[in-house]
Amino acid sequence: MTNRNVEDMSREELKDLSKEELIDAVTSSGKDEVVFFEPQREIILSNPSEETLNEFSNIAHMETSSEEHYKFKVQEMDIWNSNLSLEELQEKYTRLVGNYPHFLEWLQRTYEKQEIFSIEHEGRYHALVSTDPERMEWARGIDDIRDNLSVDLSDTKSRIAMGAKSRAEIKKALLKKGYPVEDNSKFRESDRKIGADLNIELRDYQKEYVERAHEERAAVLANPAGSGKTVTSIGLMAKIDSPTLVLVPQRSLVNQWKREILDKTTITDDQIGEYHGDKKNMEDVTVATYHMAANKTKLFRNEWGLIIFDEVHHIPSKLFRKTASLQSTRRIGLSASPVREDSKEREIFALIGPEIGSDWARFFREGHVVKPDVEIQLVEWASDYHRHEYDQASGIKKSIIASKNPAKKQNMERLLEEHEEEKTIVFCDWIDQGEDLSEQFDIPFISGETDFEEREEYFEDFRQGELTTIIVSRIGDEGLDLPDTEVGIIMSGQGGSRRQATQRAGRVMRPFGDAQVYMIATKGSNEEDFVKRQVELLKEKGVPVKVRE
Repeated sequence: MTNRNVEDMSREELKDLSKEELIDAVTSSGKDEVVFFEPQREIILSNPSEETLNEFSNIAHMETSSEEHYKFKVQEMDIWNSNLSLEELQEKYTRLVGNYPHFLEWLQRTYEKQEIFSIEHEGRYHALVSTDPERMEWARGIDDIRDNLSVDLSDTKSRIAMGAKSRAEIKKALLKKGYPVEDNSKFRESDRKIGADLNIELRDYQKEYVERAHEERAAVLANPAGSGKTVTSIGLMAKIDSPTLVLVPQRSLVNQWKREILDKTTITDDQIGEYHGDKKNMEDVTVATYHMAANKTKLFRNEWGLIIFDEVHHIPSKLFRKTASLQSTRRIGLSASPVREDSKEREIFALIGPEIGSDWARFFREGHVVKPDVEIQLVEWASDYHRHEYDQASGIKKSIIASKNPAKKQNMERLLEEHEEEKTIVFCDWIDQGEDLSEQFDIPFISGETDFEEREEYFEDFRQGELTTIIVSRIGDEGLDLPDTEVGIIMSGQGGSRRQATQRAGRVMRPFGDAQVYMIATKGSNEEDFVKRQVELLKEKGVPVKVRE
């Protein structure tokens, strides 16, 4: 990586250029260049190497990208989620973007904000504690905080009203104001052991994350798909060896979790309970849906040694957020893509815990996960009629028409022939589109409307190799354990959702073989813009993406 200067221009000369002129200058240089816009904390990378891209991905969030340059922005969460000291952060940013005094001052202020507030034990109660009396007085004046405090104990300490929900509301309110809260709540370690011993050997990084999560007491595990997040959390369960609650977003994941727990530990079938629409029994290990957990007080009364929040990116939503109030000695959230298009990802870490394991480059470099090749295939309209129909539509209808462009079927047919011997999942967002593709290509279509038992039979046949290709709706986006999948074909998607594209690409990411993802979109439509936004998180993590017409 070169220094920040473009060609022979000095920094003073660069400062006189507009942002657009700077981007043009950097892009046209053809070199690996970095330009930092200090007031906006924006970083423009031109022609970065994979190593450079990975390094910046660990200190900033990618906002936009093209074939020529990447734009990152340094956010508060990038500072708070780092496990580096202030001095280490200052050194790293200075080395990568240069010595900018005003930025380094912002960095220090932001870093120190995480040291202002904490939640501590006060006998049988919890207390909100501050290192700064003035900040404490300010916090007490915020309605959402004042409503969840019971009595002021000193100028820097206030007792929190009973219930974990009060703590969650305080943490969320302070984070919204720019102050993360260190939650040092300590629940009594459970005396009841459940006999959860591992019968497998964890990988070195899994052992590392188990120890970190155990020490931190709360964490969000953000490993890439295929790296064994489920196994890591089961390793944490075995280490704690106490009553465990596993929360999943959909009923179909309950059996999957039961199968993994039975396979990886000494836990027996009669020790695992299910809590969902069909069954409601609690055992040493209970697997429940978020919906049931949010609405059944029985789960709130139990003393859990560990709660595992699967697909934790759902937590900020109104229904799922209730489950963050469940009390447990320790908690861990799992998600390969803890991002949200509503920008509420900071609530994930506020409600659950700090992020660990988000350095995907490590997994690719050490060979734990195959880096998928992602190709965006742009197709023309099937006819002038379809193009005219799109031009006359508005809002969501334009997206639907573009996503169902019949011309896409030719690409799908060609790809199926090309990968005839490989296990393939075809993704589509629309039920009628899935049914149409299923009928034309004689491939099973699995959606939320498919009978649960029939759905499980299809997935098992796919695992066993009796089926080599299936079509799935959005139910295939999350948590689906189909480890031998080699090819993903995305026929339609959810707007510009980075999470969805990352989850779908994750279906083909595993420790061996090849991994190929095709995203088919209509050229010149808003769908083209959507798919290019969808892959930004993948590109940020070092996954190669190319566009083909």
